Amino acid sequence: WRIFEIHELQSVVQSARATKINTHVRAGVSMLYAHWEGFVKNASNAYVSYLAHRSELNRDLLPCFVALGMKSKIAETQESNKSAVFVSAISFLLAEMDKPVRLPKAGAIKAESNLSSDVFVNIAGWIGVDTSRYSTRFNLIDQTLLGSRNKIAHGEFLEIDPERFQVLTSDVLEMLRWFKTDIENAVVTEAFLKRTSAPMTV
Repeated sequence: WRIFEIHELQSVVQSARATKINTHVRAGVSMLYAHWEGFVKNASNAYVSYLAHRSELNRDLLPCFVALGMKSKIAETQESNKSAVFVSAISFLLAEMDKPVRLPKAGAIKAESNLSSDVFVNIAGWIGVDTSRYSTRFNLIDQTLLGSRNKIAHGEFLEIDPERFQVLTSDVLEMLRWFKTDIENAVVTEAFLKRTSAPMTV
């Protein structure tokens, strides 16, 4: 439905009269950002929810998922400099390694209101998604997409060339498809599991 709606935005801008095109472009940029943030956040949470229902053992999962499941316990050490707090946290972590991961079934991943490239990298880090191919789009995310959306949201007049809007739309659609594919591939290949090397044979 996101892809359908984004294509609708493209069509509206393409067919808009010259006197109304700026209005449609500004609305379109705001919606593009909404779909970028909404999909990354919701798809990430769906992935975490899927893993929560699988109940894999902590020791079998990538460290990012173990950390996500134990984040609240780890956070306790940030508020204290007492040895007892740290020892308790480490004891808890060690004891949990042979137990099923305790991942939240909803709302584990936050977009922090502004899905900048830094926030995106942080989210990807929680779910083990490689962001290397997204790096060429970081300036587009921060300046063209998020920066323009913020100006529009704060009531500033912003004129964006319709052709530039079409390019931005194509770039955002591609990133959404990348992210969808990354998560689907991770599920199919069970990339969330630690890979252990096979023992050498003599």
